[in-house]
Amino acid sequence: AIPVTTGARMAGAAASSALGADKDSAYAKATLASAEAITATLAKARGPVMKFGQTLALFSQILPPEQAALLKGMSRLYEDAQAQPYEKVEKVLAVLPDGVEVERVAVAAASLGQVHRAVWTDGSPVAIKVQYPDAARAVKSDMLQLRAMLPLAKRMLPSLDVGALLEEHASRLAEELDYTREAGWMRTFRAEWQNQDITIPEVLFATPKVLVTRWMDGTPWLQVADLPEERRNRAGELLSRFMFLSPAGVGATHADPHPGNYRLLEDNTLGVLDFGSVAVGSGAFTWVFAETIRLAAEGDEDGVLRIWQHAGLVGAGTTSERLMSLLDVDTRLWTEPEFDFNIEWLGRLAGSWTDPVAALEDATALSFPPSYLLEHRALMGALTLVCSVGSKFRAGDLLRETLTTFAEEGLGQRP
Repeated sequence: AIPVTTGARMAGAAASSALGADKDSAYAKATLASAEAITATLAKARGPVMKFGQTLALFSQILPPEQAALLKGMSRLYEDAQAQPYEKVEKVLAVLPDGVEVERVAVAAASLGQVHRAVWTDGSPVAIKVQYPDAARAVKSDMLQLRAMLPLAKRMLPSLDVGALLEEHASRLAEELDYTREAGWMRTFRAEWQNQDITIPEVLFATPKVLVTRWMDGTPWLQVADLPEERRNRAGELLSRFMFLSPAGVGATHADPHPGNYRLLEDNTLGVLDFGSVAVGSGAFTWVFAETIRLAAEGDEDGVLRIWQHAGLVGAGTTSERLMSLLDVDTRLWTEPEFDFNIEWLGRLAGSWTDPVAALEDATALSFPPSYLLEHRALMGALTLVCSVGSKFRAGDLLRETLTTFAEEGLGQRP
């Protein structure tokens, strides 16, 4: 549960302000205390709650440094999920055909289940994703905890409709409980991308709680940064193409931008795993992102404001000058032959939020309608991964291809 002292901190901040203390300083301190309380609660919670913390962490660039660091720490906690003993999932695996040999020690674990390597009936290696028996009950319990955090999260992230983000998270968790749905999306994405250097494992068997796919070897994303420059560039470009062009090709976006879900294969194709979270009917935010960069590169700041207003992404009264200041668009993405995605560039974009009070006040100029939240999380998370490995490629060409393809498919929402 959320400590009651957190509410007292906010009340104390208001009292300090009323008594003549520095209002900005008082609220900044109270907000930092809220961040600490949320992080402490998430750290003690189970997977689904921690996964919401990871989602919030993707928006941490709008926070001052101290608060951002606390939220970003949630990603590390989520990645440290521990596998359960084989005995806990053995009964769930009883639905497998006779002759399947399952390794008892899991090779990966997540919030709702884990993955075991196995030998399929034809002798080939496979990955078996199995859901924990109590996963549905855990999701229900964890959602109660998350709703208790809403007031604090809203204080930390005023630019987001955190309540809508939470409900979106709840819907996605419910979908992730049905592995047959995930199997369907894997087949759909595989059919679209199989001749475009994106490799998605073949589905061999699926029930609501067990999913079997071909085993995929390769270099995990967290190790791609150690590869030669040519291969790093290739990995970043393929991941970017997959994220930007899937809305037009598939009508959906792979929406779990976790490094464990991507790997570079020996044939230099990108392997993509885990389709439990998919943003269906996506494309609106991806189009706004690409079109914003195009308009900014052409000096049309009023045009940027119009498309953001039309999309419901800016607050009333926001001027084009203020919006451009908040967005800090790097037009080199459009104009340079090749763009160098790296951690320094990512940090520069986040660096404009250096004053805690200004960050909280200016953030109210932006908003994120519920329909954009999952797609925004996916696209921004993927770009963060691209920067994490240091990747250089023709970003402008990809953005132009995105806008052209979207226009052909009738996507986008030009005012």
